[in-house]
Amino acid sequence: MIRRWVLVGGGHAHLHVLRAWARRPLEGVELVLVSPYPHHHYSGMVPGYLRGTYAESDLTVDLPALARAAGARFVPAWVERVDGAGRMIDTGGERLAFDVASLDVGSEAAGLSLPGVAAHALTVRPMSRAVALRAALDDRIARSPAPLTMAVVGGGAAGVEVALALERRASDGAAGCRVRLLEGGPVILPEFGDRVRRLARRALARRGIEVRTGARVEAVDAEGVMVGGVRLPAALVVWLAGAAAPPLLGRSTLPRDPGGFLQVDATLRAVDGTPVWGAGDCIGIAGAGNLPKAGVYAVREAPVLHGNVRRALGDPAGAPVTYRPQRSFLALLNTADGRAILRWRGVALHARAAWRLKDRIDRTFVRQYQEPDGGMTASTHRVR
Repeated sequence: MIRRWVLVGGGHAHLHVLRAWARRPLEGVELVLVSPYPHHHYSGMVPGYLRGTYAESDLTVDLPALARAAGARFVPAWVERVDGAGRMIDTGGERLAFDVASLDVGSEAAGLSLPGVAAHALTVRPMSRAVALRAALDDRIARSPAPLTMAVVGGGAAGVEVALALERRASDGAAGCRVRLLEGGPVILPEFGDRVRRLARRALARRGIEVRTGARVEAVDAEGVMVGGVRLPAALVVWLAGAAAPPLLGRSTLPRDPGGFLQVDATLRAVDGTPVWGAGDCIGIAGAGNLPKAGVYAVREAPVLHGNVRRALGDPAGAPVTYRPQRSFLALLNTADGRAILRWRGVALHARAAWRLKDRIDRTFVRQYQEPDGGMTASTHRVR
């Protein structure tokens, strides 16, 4: 009897699953990847893409090709609903029964319901929208006879990197630009310490980027953003105001945490025992607190997800293992000037060496999935 594992979404963790499956598939298991997008765009390189350092191909993984290398079926569709109890996934054109499933669908931009945001602001969630953002920026640069005004809403890591990238790209144009970074909270980079924040503020100030904290955006229109009842002009608004649960989860019969994310236990399985696992930005781990929505967690969760689902499918590789979120991780913020801000444990610095390290790590990460099996497909491996 053939069993089926359905991978919902082409995020970081599922890239690992597909690559690992190509090397060691399980006999009698059909692997299916469902994604509305044929490509995964690696989020860590998006600011570099917006700046112009990278071509789209540099940060793109071909999901159908990766699935083929793993011997998996690729279904190009949106998932409308996951029925955990009934073990059924509804897509736009097909109902997929599953024995086990896993979700790695990322998150949505928070605040899209505010007036005018969906109609007038651009974002990079999902990351494929970065392509549309860069095209819109280039169009406005070409058409703007005066300095281009831009507002980046959200002062987290993504907002800081994107503001610096857009400023540098627009400054290369003849008309120049003016960029505002708007953060609703009291500080930018709330997920970092004071040293990193000071380095980031210096980098932003050197480039003339205005930073406003405590600036809660009330609405967006074609002419700018409303803050405290005052319109701040902006020909381009980029919305990076945190992460919200994907709407898919609200339509599904799966356990959710208070934020609406899939609630999983330390083995990354749904807390109600449903045979659904999850990884990345779309999950909340019971007992782990409010973890940042950062790709590094998905990368570390991937082997745990892969191993535990294999065990549920009958792989005799020992007991399920638990995921323990790392307390700290190497963080590298691209400042779009040939340097990066590095944070590692107690060290914080802004240097060219940090950029070279980031570039090498990012290119290596993507390349392993662009060339997923070194020329070997699942059929060339002994099936266990």
